[in-house]
Formats: sequence, structure tokens, C-alpha cells
Amino acid sequence: MRNLLSMIYEHQLLSSKERDLDIVLDDAERVRLMGLARLLRGETPDTRQRAFARVKLTLPVQFTRPGGFESGEIRDLSGGGFLILTARPQEVGTRVIVRVEDPQAGCEYVFPCAVRWRALRGPGRMGVALDGVPSRSDLYEDSTGVWKKHLRFGEDPADPMVA
Repeated sequence: MRNLLSMIYEHQLLSSKERDLDIVLDDAERVRLMGLARLLRGETPDTRQRAFARVKLTLPVQFTRPGGFESGEIRDLSGGGFLILTARPQEVGTRVIVRVEDPQAGCEYVFPCAVRWRALRGPGRMGVALDGVPSRSDLYEDSTGVWKKHLRFGEDPADPMVA
């Protein structure tokens, strides 16, 4: 899991660096981006002409929704997005922030996404496409094992700059 999430993160970071931030990639970054794209594309031809191979994997996630947060499970993922099983799939076009923890690596990934489709029948599920600059951070303090980050938005009451 760790290697796949790390590759998806790095591919999206390099892609969005150039596409969204207008930062020109150096030669090493361009080669890395091409290599990651090739790895994420996979070797098995997909009859639906997907850009990236899909990998079946179950991971718990949290994501934003208008007015709050939801949880769900990633059921498959690729270099382009995720299939999320959730009780409340969001409307097509909604922008969400998806947070995935990798406890083995001691880090969390935060991916900006856009909802591309949602199931109208059966279990609640939605497909999200990666859409923006992702982030990766440590979950734990180095020495204590205490949570370092929490998915929290807004002002921090412990922040001395907040009145």
C-alpha cells in the first residue's frame, strides 16, 4: 500500500506542479514523472482505455463535504482517482479533500479531488478524480507516537494569533 500511495502522491504532485502552479519541471523531475506514469499505467490493457491501471484495495478515508466531513472506504484506486464507498456520496462536480492515512509509513496523504460520478442505485459510492496539489505529512511525533496532525479546518483555539 505504502509504495502505491507514495507513487500516486508523487505523480500528482509533479503533474500539478506543472499544470496548476506553472512551475517548469527540471530534467530529473520530468524523467521521474514519465517513469511514474508508466508504472501507474500498468501492463494490462484495459478495454475501457483508462489512463491508469486500477488496483483493488480497501482503505478507510475521510473527505470534506459542503458543511462538514464524511468517512468512507476507498475500494479501488489509480493514478487518476479513487472509487469511494460511502453512505452519502456527493453530487457530481463537488470538490472534496480526501484524507488517507498510511499508519505503516507513519504519514497521511491529502488529495484535492472532484467528484466525477456517483451511483444512483445500490450501495453509496462515488468516483473522484485527483484535481490539484496533494500534500503528505507525518502522523506521529518522532519520539512519543502521539498524533501530530488532525483533519481540522478553521481557527485553532490554541493558536496565540487567534483572538
